[in-house]
Amino acid sequence: MTGPSSTHEERTAASQRDSDLHQVRIAKIEQVNESFLPGQWLDVHVPGVRQAGGFTITSTPKDAQPRRDDPGYLELAIQKSPNNPPAAWLWRPEEEIRDSPVYVRVGGNFVWPPPGIDPASIKTIALVAGGVGINPLMSILTHLRQNPQEPKRTISLIYGARAPQSHDLSKILFLDRLRDYSWMGQQTTPFVKLYLTRCSEEEAIDMNDRYSRPKEEVIDLHSALAGRIDREALRNAVDHADDDEWRKQAVVYICGPAKMTDEFERIYLDMGMEQGRVLTEKWW
Repeated sequence: MTGPSSTHEERTAASQRDSDLHQVRIAKIEQVNESFLPGQWLDVHVPGVRQAGGFTITSTPKDAQPRRDDPGYLELAIQKSPNNPPAAWLWRPEEEIRDSPVYVRVGGNFVWPPPGIDPASIKTIALVAGGVGINPLMSILTHLRQNPQEPKRTISLIYGARAPQSHDLSKILFLDRLRDYSWMGQQTTPFVKLYLTRCSEEEAIDMNDRYSRPKEEVIDLHSALAGRIDREALRNAVDHADDDEWRKQAVVYICGPAKMTDEFERIYLDMGMEQGRVLTEKWW
């Protein structure tokens, strides 16, 4: 039985893991390796804490590769959580933990390319995020951006987030990075639809107007809406091909709270998507 009170290691006991622990050092902390696949997480063992933390890698395999004068890096997005000992340790003041050795192990099955599917057969990628569920999707999205040899595909990101109290959309995790991406020639510009909870339609329009750029910007944030992600948005993210061929050409990645991922997975399966083409990662 797993749930909010179980540990990361208990919840992921059946997930794929590397056999080795690798030592890394904390080089930089900002608020807002060996090989791995986009979308995976790390078991993180910090000094003095027996329990391992589970934190998603938001960087890409390419970022981790050593280059001249650059050892490579792993980027993690870690939510402040005083009741989670590894997270609490990593939220200590930077001067206390910078250059401290920690040990990490790569794991997870929520990866690009999806297991058992020929990437060349994939024409449409739908990424569906709820809150901090954006983390592994950023790794996948950035990986696709970094590799211009990837075939041209239709990419959609549906992102549900709580409206910031400041009404400043730049406070939403990774939104500035998404907007600033300069997509490479062979890669399709992603369509991003942002759903804002805990705000009115008027507030959402006002936030859009203050945050959006001119019409030529790569991401059109005038598609932001007040409310929860709905069935129509989920279908539109994959329904690009003629007739029913989209079911054979699309893959869907869903990451967010367990109730959300279960609901959205059922919606896609009811639409006729194959089980292996709908991947989910739950946040407890």
